[in-house]
Amino acid sequence: MRLSQKEFDALVERAYAAIPQEFKDKLLNVEILVRDEPGPEAEGMDDEEEGEPGDLLGLYVGPMRHEIQSGMLAGDSPDTLQAQVFLYKGPLEDSCDTKPQLAKEISVTLRHELAHHFGFEDEDLERIWPEGA
Repeated sequence: MRLSQKEFDALVERAYAAIPQEFKDKLLNVEILVRDEPGPEAEGMDDEEEGEPGDLLGLYVGPMRHEIQSGMLAGDSPDTLQAQVFLYKGPLEDSCDTKPQLAKEISVTLRHELAHHFGFEDEDLERIWPEGA
């Protein structure tokens, strides 16, 4: 299933809008980026544990919320405390057959990656949120 960049971005925006405001209010310095495929940010990942980089649907890169908060209190520059969520258009599209499936997968992937911001590891997510792990 392939969408235009504009259509895909609209699904990402809809997925973000559906996140409860109380959680969005707690995000610190998190940038959400859409890329066609995994890039340099995905290099060095443990292939056995995480799969091949081309199979990644999304990735959280950067410090966790408590680390950002501690750094800001210590006077670190917010620029050095930036976190990023990458959503990979190609792999997400490849994993779905219909637009509703893709919309759901984008939502699940976005929430999964944002959970890392709050300190959850993949093992935690598998235990407490199996459908989103």
